[in-house]
Amino acid sequence: MIHRASAALVLSLAAHPAAGDIRLALPIDCWPGHDCTIAAYVDRDPGPGAADYTCGPLSRDGQTRTEFTAPPGTAVIAPAPGTVIALRDGLPDAMPGRPAECGNGVVIDHGAGWLTRYCHLARDSVAVRLGLRVAKGTRLGLVGASGGADRPLLGFELRRRGAVVDPFAPDDPVTCDGRQKRTLWQAPPPYAGRQNVF
Repeated sequence: MIHRASAALVLSLAAHPAAGDIRLALPIDCWPGHDCTIAAYVDRDPGPGAADYTCGPLSRDGQTRTEFTAPPGTAVIAPAPGTVIALRDGLPDAMPGRPAECGNGVVIDHGAGWLTRYCHLARDSVAVRLGLRVAKGTRLGLVGASGGADRPLLGFELRRRGAVVDPFAPDDPVTCDGRQKRTLWQAPPPYAGRQNVF
């Protein structure tokens, strides 16, 4: 749920971890704003509209993933240690006309109810196996466009006990007052667009 408040540009987020929080490195080997871009954030609008964690427009109705666009072949990496519990590989890139599904991907169980999912990986690029214990920074695969993606990207999804969690602002309701918020990123990537003014 989003509460709109006075306008402010969110320049950075402070890391205020709570007990039981997962701490995430970037799940992709790139520098957002330089050699990759965040194209979409988790939808925080509870209604039929869409809004990102700043109350800005960089989301789609029902969006459950953060989407990083990057050149094909960019490494997708584990942002925290865990165990590979699901994977799919071998689907072709660019399946036009299909709804955007996950395509080739990996799911990691990080314990304490935390799961991460990595979607749209390139065909035959998955570099891990079921049951493998991975360290932070382990290569999982490569950026691709499988599963109906319209361009090369990584769809990164975070869940806890089955519920989608926005790693940029995990608390509800979202407030858009410019105050520093709790984040699950070790070093939060900069916001990819300007915040709406209300």
